[in-house]
Amino acid sequence: MMLYRVELREAAARLLSDATDAGPNVFSKRALPLSQEALPAIYLSAPADTARSTGRNAPDFVRVTQLNVDAMVSAGTPEATQDALDDLTEQIELLIMQDVGFQALLSQVTDITTRQEVTSENSAYIGKVRVAFSLEYFEEFSPGGTPVTGLDLRMQVPGNQNFAETLDTVFVQKSVQ
Repeated sequence: MMLYRVELREAAARLLSDATDAGPNVFSKRALPLSQEALPAIYLSAPADTARSTGRNAPDFVRVTQLNVDAMVSAGTPEATQDALDDLTEQIELLIMQDVGFQALLSQVTDITTRQEVTSENSAYIGKVRVAFSLEYFEEFSPGGTPVTGLDLRMQVPGNQNFAETLDTVFVQKSVQ
């Protein structure tokens, strides 16, 4: 079993792979930087996660995972690099936000933050963007211990001799998964 934030990161990587200008250069388990020859490329990470309790009862949480989608492009001029970066940024946002299967994994996307830059590194123009999605979902932790298999129910009224005592045993049926 893997953490749900890891499942979300991997689902986003599958979604973006081959459906963007980055083609197969979509990575979720690789460190940056990448060489200019490997561009365009997309790198996904889920570096932050916050859980807020829903109350004092069962261990239920509303979680928000930050999914960072970092993309890099390179083109011959600053203008061409910016255009390629804008196209890839749009592809990322539309795929994540419009895919029904991916959105079904969430309760909502609480916000999206986008930061772009075009720089000249080693005389090559490199465009970089980070699209950070805040993905909200619900998580419940199962209580530990021995599972309940049956209950003994006893009903009586203390101090009332006219009320008959009743005892019943209820067995909990195992669910088949």
